[in-house]
Amino acid sequence: MKVGLTGGIGAGKSTVADLFSNKGAVVIRADDLARQVVKPGSVGFDQVVTRFGNKIIGNSGEINREELAAIVFKDSKALTDLESIIHPLVRNETNKIIDKQTTETIVINEIPLLLEKDMGSLFDFLIVVLSNEKNRTTRLLEKGLSKDQIEARMSKQVDDKTRTSAADFVIVNDSNLDQLADDVDKIWQTLQERKFQNK
Repeated sequence: MKVGLTGGIGAGKSTVADLFSNKGAVVIRADDLARQVVKPGSVGFDQVVTRFGNKIIGNSGEINREELAAIVFKDSKALTDLESIIHPLVRNETNKIIDKQTTETIVINEIPLLLEKDMGSLFDFLIVVLSNEKNRTTRLLEKGLSKDQIEARMSKQVDDKTRTSAADFVIVNDSNLDQLADDVDKIWQTLQERKFQNK
């Protein structure tokens, strides 16, 4: 069973994914794969550097994600170019992981821009994590993002109404971890019951 997991930046998708992983789901994180496919020596690395220049290479020899983000979130053409390089590579790695699973496995695929890229039809079910903007902003500030960076990234994402209308399951992450765990447990039980059914 393939389950998409998405939500706005700072909503708590990764925490939800961790909880599903603890339940026994195979979790695929698109952001982690996006980092993996542009490691030095990879085809993705070479393509990104060719497009954006050596200035995006940090002192470690890897791509400086902050430098690259500063470029693409101010230039829609640059963002489209970056996505055209990374997304096919991420899809390829995702398919490799899915192909190794049995039909009984519940695969949770955490994709930040799942709805923005119109990928809902690829999944049997879609889980959306919501959180109010204040809480999301606080979490992102704690991670070191500036208010300008937060606003730039939020502006590239769909709104909560769009997310909710697309979702099979909605998790509101504005309380505590215990409540979040309870919400995940209820969805997990439902997914287990519907494992062999089509949506």
